[in-house]
Amino acid sequence: MGKLTGIWLDSEKAYLITLANGKPAIEEINSPVETRVRVDGEKKQYSRLGGMFVNPQKKKTKRQEQQLKTYYHMIINKVRDADAIYVFGPSNTPKRLYKELKQDKHLAPKLTGMETEGRLTRNQMVAKVKHVFEEKHISE
Repeated sequence: MGKLTGIWLDSEKAYLITLANGKPAIEEINSPVETRVRVDGEKKQYSRLGGMFVNPQKKKTKRQEQQLKTYYHMIINKVRDADAIYVFGPSNTPKRLYKELKQDKHLAPKLTGMETEGRLTRNQMVAKVKHVFEEKHISE
């Protein structure tokens, strides 16, 4: 097989574990997503605009969604030349990246799977990626 890539990610950072000729290479990508945005002068969960109350949460959520999309596209651009892609990590972040990858006509056939996985050390990530691609190779 060629270049095999495993992607472990959460909302803070992603690790691209690439196996080429059996040797792992790890690349770290930091997320541009702001987890806690404080607006100058912010005191309450709402603000007053004339006679009505405005909740700035919708604006923050929209900004965070755009930052997540940018983050996913940063990762996708790094894995374009992979022959097989496996996505894993905690929470919904890997699921959302997997969905983005499935929408890409070039990368969708290269997807081998997606799993929800807790926090792992770098060595555990490499072992997991090796294990997944060994299983995939055996079943083919």
